[in-house]
This record gives sequence, structure tokens and C-alpha cells, in this order.
Amino acid sequence: MTSSLPPLSHIPEAGDRVQDHITRWSESRVTLPAVVAVPESESDIVSSLRYALDNGLRVVTAGGGHAPFVPVTGKTLYLDMCKFKSIAVDEKQSIVTIGGGVLTGELFTALTSRGLYTTLPNSNAVGVVGAVLGSGNNPFNSLHGLMADNVDGVRIVTARHGNLDTRDIDISSTNDEERALLSAICGAGHGLGVITTMKLKIYRIADLSLDNGDHIWQRRVIYPSFAVHDAAELFTSLLPVQGPVSAVMLFARSPPNSPRPGSPIVMVLGSYYGPAAVAESSAFGQAIQAPDLAAKAVMAVTEGVPLTKMNDATAPFNTRGGSKILDAAFLHTLDADTIVSLFEQYVAYTEGRPERHMSYTAIAAWDTTKSEELGCSVERRGNYIFSRDHSILQLNTTWSTKVDATSDQEARTYMRKMKETSLRGETGPEVSFANNLAFPASMEDYYPKDRVKDLEATKALWDPNSLFWSPSMAAE
Repeated sequence: MTSSLPPLSHIPEAGDRVQDHITRWSESRVTLPAVVAVPESESDIVSSLRYALDNGLRVVTAGGGHAPFVPVTGKTLYLDMCKFKSIAVDEKQSIVTIGGGVLTGELFTALTSRGLYTTLPNSNAVGVVGAVLGSGNNPFNSLHGLMADNVDGVRIVTARHGNLDTRDIDISSTNDEERALLSAICGAGHGLGVITTMKLKIYRIADLSLDNGDHIWQRRVIYPSFAVHDAAELFTSLLPVQGPVSAVMLFARSPPNSPRPGSPIVMVLGSYYGPAAVAESSAFGQAIQAPDLAAKAVMAVTEGVPLTKMNDATAPFNTRGGSKILDAAFLHTLDADTIVSLFEQYVAYTEGRPERHMSYTAIAAWDTTKSEELGCSVERRGNYIFSRDHSILQLNTTWSTKVDATSDQEARTYMRKMKETSLRGETGPEVSFANNLAFPASMEDYYPKDRVKDLEATKALWDPNSLFWSPSMAAE
């Protein structure tokens, strides 16, 4: 049978601008793809995959387009899932079923309008499915674990035994091969197939007992660069984080509309997912509001933030274009001296280089009790999440308006040094974050050796001809 592409698909011509065909958060390692396929149905997906098989192309599935480690080349069939936007809420079963192209902001709005929420990233522009594939850090880690621990099932198109095959798999499946595939999807799912729908657990906002029904108690403290020691002392005073809270430290440059645009700042943000009165009296609330540690801050505000607005602050970081690289490590502990050293390196990397001013470093901390509990459950213990007892995520992002080899290499050198600094107090194997894969990636940097072998076996079964790009492959 002759393969054909869906009607909305197109084939770029030599000399076309990449941006006229696809948009990616990072433009590094992105060139014109051979084909951009835009399926509107599962049969369109199958047709697109058949076309890729017949023409020797490798498939890259795109949702939010936020993974800077995914290469797009002249050998790529770019499968744009922008038409798979379905959102079906089943409040009785506490499940939402989403299409493979749904973005965080779209699902967030659909759920909160009904008094519901789920585990989602803190960026409204990220693809929900893509976030799950790399385990999915989220503000509700302390309450519900990582995103991958909230997956109830998927519908997926695979290339099992070289044949295109669509099936539904959920956490109650007793088929060992299906269970292995679903476990891999939950934390190591890049390149195993095309997920057309995913089921996620949902929760009632009312159960959080927030003030005014939906206001999260938040404390935001912003320090100038000379007070980084105070910021570090404040953040470490919150560790280890306990209870229904999240704590974040951010290194960034002041925005253009600020009093001192481009100056380095440190922000500490604490959120309590419960009644404000309880937050105020908690050890967390008292520590983050310590008057002596706020003395040198340029801003110290405690307020109620509507849950519907919790991602608004990250909107500037959703801007597409330029060259971006992500790298991260999970940590057990973090001391003030290490934080100061990380900040000094961040300042040095961005100093006098306005093209790098959107680069940032984020350090997030949460209570691991729920994550560790889920890791012992029958349904979740096979998931590819190996950071369950690590309560801190140190994330580095380089962002340059210049897209060239020199800037890329400088960014990688900086990222390596930042990771080495953050890990200097750790013992045992390094645990990295699969949503921020390096390129090319060594899977043993992200998963234990025995689980890498399991993952390779799963890939060989469900995609024996490597139709789908996966992180361990070369660019082409």
C-alpha cells in the first residue's frame, strides 16, 4: 500500500525558514525537517508513521516543543500533535483524559474552572505528555508525587515487531510487556511510541482548604546580589522541607522594566497548600518570614495568590527562539556555601553578556514522603523515577540569543561546572532529571544500569526498527 500524509501536512523546501514550519522553545540543533505531518486522527498518525517507514525517516513527536535536547534534522518526520487537544473530565473516577497535544495552560484552565487540579509543570506552555515522559517535576510534589506517579493509563501507537499497533494500557494491566511499557513511559518514555491520549489523576481544590477557596499562601523575598549570603541562609533554613509546601530559589537578571534592569537578583519563594492561618503558624511559615533574614531584601511580601495564577510569573521564560540548554541534578542536601558558589558562577557567566541575561538557575525543594510512599506501591514501583528520597532539584538553564557552536560549548562548560558544584556534598550515584537530558545522552547518567537494560529491551520490543527518535540515539 502506498503511504500518504494527512491533508494538513507539508514538506519544506530548501531555503525555507525553519520558523515558517515549526516553532521550538530552543532553536539549537534544529534544522528544516524532511516532513511536517499534522495528524487529526489516529488513522492520520498511522499514515504518517507508514510514510516515515517507507521513506527512511525518524519520527519526532511534538507537543509543546519545549525539549531542547530533541534534534530536528533533514531526516526527521516532525509529527505535530497540535490537533490532539481533547480534555475529558471524569469527576466520579477522579480522572482526566487528555489528548497528546494538550499544553499545561490548557489543562490547567479546564480543570480549575471546575474546581479541580492535577500535577502540572510551572510553565503553561509545556506539553503535558512530554513532561510526564521525563517524570514531571511540579509544584505539588509534596502532596501527590511527580507527574509520572499520577498517570492512570495511555493510548499509544507503537511499532511493535515492526508493525504499527494501537492499544490502551492502564495501571491495572496484568500483561508483563504492557506493564513494562507503561512503567517506561512514566519517567523514560521518549521515543517509545505516539501517545494519543493519557489519563491523569485529578484532585479537588476544595480539599486543600485554601483561603478564599483558591488562594495559595505565598511568601516572596527578593535579594540584591550583595545579599546572596542572606538569601542562602534563608533558603537553607527551610530545609528539609516538610508538609504540604514547596520552596524555590531563583537566580536571574532583573527584567528590562525594573529599576535596575539586568542586575542579578536572588528570589526565595515559599508556597503553602493549605489554610493561611496554618501556614503562618507552621515551622515553614515562621522560618521564611524571619525578620532578620528579610532585612537586606529589596522586597518581602506575604500574600494569597489564586491557584489559577500560580504559573503567571514564569510566562517570560516561555519565549521561543534562541539557544537553550537544560541540566539538573537531584540532591539530598544543600548548604549555604554551595548556594553562594552557584550564584557567583551564574553571575560570572552572564556578566557583560546581555545575550545571556535570560539564563537562570532554579533550586526547588519539597517533602519526599508521598513520593517514597508511591514508590513502594504495586502500581508505581516500576516507574522510572529514582529520585524519590532526594528532596531538592537544582536546575540550570542557559539561554542565549546567539545560536552558534562557540556559545553552545561555553554554555556546556558552564553547566558542567554548575552541576559539579551542586553535587559536591552528595554521596552515592548521581541522580539527574530526565526532563532535562543532555545531548547526546548516556542513559546510565539518568537510570541505574539494570533499568537501562530493561529500557533497551522495552524499546527493542515496541520499536525494533528505531522509527521513533529516543535520547540515546545520534541526531539523525
